[in-house]
Amino acid sequence: MTQTDSGAATTSGTPPTPRGLLSIFAHPDDESYGAGGVMALAAAAGNPVWVLCVTNGDQGGRPGEMEVDHSLDPEIRRAELTCACEALGVSEPIFLGYRDSGMEGWGAPEGSLALAPQEEVVERMLAVIRRLRPAVIVTFDPGGVYGHPDHTATSATATTAYRRAAAEPGGPVALYHQAISRSAVTAMQAAQAAERRRAGDDRPMSEDDASQAEAFVKLARPDEDITTIVPIASVLERKIAALACHDSQMRGRAWDDAETRAQLEQMFGRETFVRVDPEPKAGEKEDRFAGLDWGRV
Repeated sequence: MTQTDSGAATTSGTPPTPRGLLSIFAHPDDESYGAGGVMALAAAAGNPVWVLCVTNGDQGGRPGEMEVDHSLDPEIRRAELTCACEALGVSEPIFLGYRDSGMEGWGAPEGSLALAPQEEVVERMLAVIRRLRPAVIVTFDPGGVYGHPDHTATSATATTAYRRAAAEPGGPVALYHQAISRSAVTAMQAAQAAERRRAGDDRPMSEDDASQAEAFVKLARPDEDITTIVPIASVLERKIAALACHDSQMRGRAWDDAETRAQLEQMFGRETFVRVDPEPKAGEKEDRFAGLDWGRV
């Protein structure tokens, strides 16, 4: 007999039954925004949950506070992700260690994900999947929500790694893409504009922020594409706590203001996904991920 990562015994040579959820995202904070609620729910239900972070997020410096190249000490963001995972009740994060590629047009630095061979990234992801044996994998949709080069690269490589692993004995059984619907983007941008007005912030958007806002609209999925809408009100506090851990990215957001709280509940009260595999039937909708144990929630 041998021991699996989960501690369960299995007959030698027989792959363990896949179990749990592996989230694969590009930067620290992507996981909390996109799937923090479903991760917290899955963990509360007794499923093992892991976060695989592909880059260290070192190009995520606060505008006006860092050097022109947007550089940030990678250990800051790694520590923030560790904090977020603790807040969500999931395992400590796993890092592949690539450098953040930065936004399109910044010029990808040496060692960044954008410059890494795709096959190398896929094989490194596969090694993690084979070790952990998750039942379900979640990553970005192909557009990466707003087109960040690291987001789209992570979607492509994680999807390929899933398909290869799923074809192996004991491989994962379901793949989800985190996506935002067109109606949700409209509501999100209206809420953000209202927040800026409340704060008396009448400064024009930076070029990067304006480009990002346009990309959100352009890359949003038609509402009918969304297969999985997960209500997360019961773990919203955990999601907000995880987001607060990413202090370097929050730009001084106040979390205890009543109006801000109402906005957070509106924006983050549910999470939306497209189930890629198994392919859903026409019109099929769900409010939980397939392949996980939901007995406790």
